[in-house]
This record gives sequence, C-alpha cells and structure tokens, in this order.
Amino acid sequence: MKFELSEVIDRSPVGPYQLRIVLICALVALLDGLDIQAMALVTPSLREQWDLPASAFGPVISASFAGIMVGMLGLGLLGDRWGRRKVLILSFLLVGITSVLTGLSNSIDELIIYRLLTGVGIGGCLPNVTALTAEFVPSNRTAFFVTLMYSAVPLGGVIGGYVGGAIISQMGWPSIFFLGGIIPLILCVVIYFLLPESVRFLAQKPDQQERVGKILEKIDRSYQYSREDKFSVPIRDKGGAITDLFSAGMAPLTLLLWGVFFFSLFGMYMLTSWLPTVFVELGWAIDDAIRSVSYFWLGGIAGGLVAGWLIDRYGPYRVLVPGFALAALLTAAIGISTGDGWRVLAVVLASGFGVVGAQLAMTALAAELYPTHIRSTGVGWGLGIGRVGAVISPIAGGYAVSAQWSQGELFAAAAVPFVICSILALLMGLAARALQRQGGDSSSHPLPSETA
Repeated sequence: MKFELSEVIDRSPVGPYQLRIVLICALVALLDGLDIQAMALVTPSLREQWDLPASAFGPVISASFAGIMVGMLGLGLLGDRWGRRKVLILSFLLVGITSVLTGLSNSIDELIIYRLLTGVGIGGCLPNVTALTAEFVPSNRTAFFVTLMYSAVPLGGVIGGYVGGAIISQMGWPSIFFLGGIIPLILCVVIYFLLPESVRFLAQKPDQQERVGKILEKIDRSYQYSREDKFSVPIRDKGGAITDLFSAGMAPLTLLLWGVFFFSLFGMYMLTSWLPTVFVELGWAIDDAIRSVSYFWLGGIAGGLVAGWLIDRYGPYRVLVPGFALAALLTAAIGISTGDGWRVLAVVLASGFGVVGAQLAMTALAAELYPTHIRSTGVGWGLGIGRVGAVISPIAGGYAVSAQWSQGELFAAAAVPFVICSILALLMGLAARALQRQGGDSSSHPLPSETA
C-alpha cells in the first residue's frame, strides 16, 4: 500500500515522540545560542585584562559569525544529501571541541581562529535542527514548533546573561567556553542514541521504507507497518541543489528572503554584540551590563512564540511586516531611554520582543518555504547569507563605540535595518501572490497569496 507521508504526519497529533525530538533539537539550539553570545559576555572583562580597545574585539565576534555563515551554507547543503542527524552530530562535536580551545586562547589571533571554527559547527547545527523539527510535526503546526525550538537560541543568551557575570567573576572568562564545550560533547551521545533521522528524508530512499514505517508507528499509534507499505513525499530528488532555490518561480522569494535575513541579523547582532559594552561605557557595573542581554533575549523568546502562533493563524506576511516595523521603533527607543537601569531594561526587553520575535518568525517561514529535498539547503543559505550582515555588524558597532557615538545615535542606526526588513517582507508577500497567480506550486509556498 502506498502512503503520502505528509498526510500521515498531518493527521496525527503531536505526541511524546515528536516532543522528544523537538526537545533534543532545542537543547542543541540553546547551547549554540549560549556559545554565540559568549564572546559578547566576556569582552568587557577581556578589555580590562588585555588592555585593548573595543574595536580590537570586533573581528573576534565577526569571526564567529563568519564561521556560522560558512557552516550554514556548506553543512546545510550536506544535511540534504547525507542526512540531518549525521551532519548535526559532526557539527556539534566541532562546537564542543573548539569552544574548549577558545577558553585556552592567549591572544586575539587565537580567539579569531577558534571562534571561526566554532561558528562553522554552529552553522552546521542550526539549519539541520530546524529541518528536523519541521519534518516531524504537522504542517499546520510547523511555524509554532519551529519558533518554539528556535527560541532556545535566545534562551541560551538569557541564561548566559544571567549567570555569565557571576561565572566570569568567580572562575574567570575561560570558564564560559569550557562549559560551552563540555556540555555539547556530552549531548552528542544523547543525540546519537535518541534522535532519529528525518522521516521525510528517509522516505526519499527506497531502501529505508521499513525504517520509515517503524518511525511512523511511533508518530501514529493506530498505524501498523507492513512490508508492502511504501511511502512518498511531494518532491523526490537526491536533494541539496542550490539551483533548486531559484527554480519553479522561486527566485524572487529566495532573493527577498536573503535580503530580510541579511538586514535582520545585521541589526540584531549589532545590538547583542555591543549592549554590555555600551552600558559599561554609560557607567553601568559589568554584571548589570552583561545581564542586559538576558532581558533582550527573554523578550525575544516571548516575541518568537507569539509570532509563531500568529503565523499559523494569519500567515507569515501579515505578521512579519508590522513585526519588523515594531522592532525598529523599539530599538530606537533604547537610544532615548533615560532614568534608572530598570526603566532602560524594560525597553531592552520590549526591543527583544520585536527584534528577535521577527527573526524567529523568519526562520519558521524559511522552513516552510521550501520542500523536503532542499529544506536544509534553503534554511541554511537563507541564514548563511544573513550571516554576512552578522559578520559586518560587530565590526561596525565596534568602531561606533570607539568613536563615542551618543546613545541616541547608536540605537537609531541599529533601527534602520529593521525598517528595511519590513519593506522587504512586504515585497515577499507581493511576490508570493504573483507566483500563485502564475500557477506556482502552492505546496512549496506557505500561504502565498498573503500580503500585509
């Protein structure tokens, strides 16, 4: 008997088996999020210990983002060809090893090398955990569960911001990287034994039909596998061709997606990379300045969950266009916030709600935008191109801080990229509507007729 795999998954409620997969993927994302933020947490202390200007650490932070870009572009592609689980384990091993080596660094040059390699590992993890999550849940719940899982990235920033100051003051800055390396190495064992390969990826391979059937028994308790059962997905291919991102009328959507990722990650990481340092320059204690990042990411988690819920109900473009506009307003508001620290932190939290919430929603959109055989490639290239903005922004922010821009000037500049994102998201909605009118494959495009 032949089954359409998506129909089997879509008719089944999200049960313990899928929740376990989402949890494991979220743990990977959480530790990646902690590692992404780690350099920003230790920079104020390292500046004092090594007696270096802020601009000296811009290339170090950028090296991590450059590595993430390389990992997403290359290892996302390999995830579509070799399997998500295999590439995820190799990537996470690289994160663990190079994080420990970062803690042993004695110079800026060593920091740049190890942060670059750590970034490659993180870049290999994120598109593959995104694809795994999207491919095990019903299509009408994809946006919520992808944003739920990906919210673990800012949660890592929250945890780092809350405990980072105490750990650094008690155990020194290397301890952040030692913890960020040892825990992933342990979690690799958990992934090996408890995380399955993507069922949609396996369904594309004729010799893996029994394995698919056994997984489906765990998803749909009413189903019993028979050797006569065969499974299919809407598009079958060897997977992972970059040119597929531009086929079937997808070129405008792909290019606009890349543009949104570029500017959103530019703005987001300009904020998160330099918030602690900016607040130290304004006279805050180092522990309080580091904790400001936690409020930003905490607001982002709430924003991401709300955005995912709204997208499943109203579609992506009606959420993203006003979402990025809100992010711009709230980011600029940090620059005019005055008074005691709690008032400023409340604005930082609200900014995170808009900025990170919109970014998480974009990741969910990318996961839905492409079919199974190019999903990791699509997510990886979208986030990878976006990392070009993340690479540039810490260097730009470092020079702005060193040039002693005012608080208002810094955060007004950081708000501009989100205005551009709102415009590009609107154009994405219009392009999706045009594609539908031309008879494009609606199964590959989430709610393509929507505009803001």
